Amino acid sequence: MRAILNSKDTAGRLYLMNHYTVGVILHGTREQMARQGLKKVTFDDYDGAIGFVNIQNVHWKFVYLHALSNHIFVVDPMQGSNEVEDSRIAGYRFEQYFKMRRNSLGKEDWVNIKWQHGKITHTFQKDATSCGIFVMQMAKMTVTQFPNIPERFHIDSSKKSLKKLRRDMAEEILKGSVSKDEFCSFCGNEDLPKTAVDVVWIQCGTCARWFHTQCLGMTAATTPNKDTPWYCVLCNPK
Repeated sequence: MRAILNSKDTAGRLYLMNHYTVGVILHGTREQMARQGLKKVTFDDYDGAIGFVNIQNVHWKFVYLHALSNHIFVVDPMQGSNEVEDSRIAGYRFEQYFKMRRNSLGKEDWVNIKWQHGKITHTFQKDATSCGIFVMQMAKMTVTQFPNIPERFHIDSSKKSLKKLRRDMAEEILKGSVSKDEFCSFCGNEDLPKTAVDVVWIQCGTCARWFHTQCLGMTAATTPNKDTPWYCVLCNPK
């Protein structure tokens, strides 16, 4: 869990809540909720919070607490859900959660907020597997537009668009989680096992990540020379 500082508006900060914590707040017992007190977090340092909840381990929903206006939203990518009612229940559960933090941890942050349930219009998924993509895109739009509340989440649900979104998201995650300078982006290690000899590195000409040629299955004969551009599978998927 970590804070997100909006790059466009330095006056507003969002807190990213662990999906397990969100799930316990919305659906757990009081005992389970008490164990997710987040005692090191001071919510008054933030102007909102976002998170995700997984329903029966098969479906994701987006959860957004806009503390500046006291509004809460539960957004379901699947058509047919009563999002207003879901948001109303979520508001009540979060009110109980913050009261629990005051009683058990002595924390007063957000304890007096009376959450108003709201609804953000949005497009819906057309299949049974793209809810994760939808909620990630909803979160991205929320962060981009914060501290304003998005008027609408528009996500192209065509197969072609979703395929591209999956690839783009995978690339962003990999770029953000792997050091470009010290470790092989394939195996995650700096060095190969001691039994390996003549460790050779190759750098992608686009993203600048480094790889062990051995990890890529390259031999001395198939490894491009230093004057020949080479691109990793993410930058040259074909």
